[in-house]
Amino acid sequence: MAKANVESIEALEQFSGSIESLRDASRKNADDIRDQFQRVSMWLSKELPEYWADQLRISQKRWTAAREDLLRCQAKSRAEDESSCMFERKALERATARRQLCEQRVRTIPQLAAQWDQFLQESALCVRQLEDLSDSLLPLAQNRLQTMIETLKQYAG
Repeated sequence: MAKANVESIEALEQFSGSIESLRDASRKNADDIRDQFQRVSMWLSKELPEYWADQLRISQKRWTAAREDLLRCQAKSRAEDESSCMFERKALERATARRQLCEQRVRTIPQLAAQWDQFLQESALCVRQLEDLSDSLLPLAQNRLQTMIETLKQYAG
């Protein structure tokens, strides 16, 4: 057991108050961590997949429209004219790139969710340890310190 050179009962009482503050902060932090974990889980399981599914639908519509615009332009222009339909070709390239990005994101989200679930399981132990600290270890330490303070007060008195 560690030895301390305490010269003031008031310092011990201050330390007891600090333990109480640490206990309250630990509880609040554990709750905050759980809330943040829940928010990220909801975002990964519902909001993000919905967003990218919507973006994929939009990008597919834009790709279809860009392709139709290019086909129309090509049908109107002469075959010898290389510079004709340049705007439509570029628009189709951009639409293709966006569609590919959206498809890639839609495929990636389940992998991200699985990685998040693994992280969540690993982190749950740390959160439980923080709760154990605030619910059992810190109150036990504070009770023992209070008992020692009372004993010292009786001895000093």
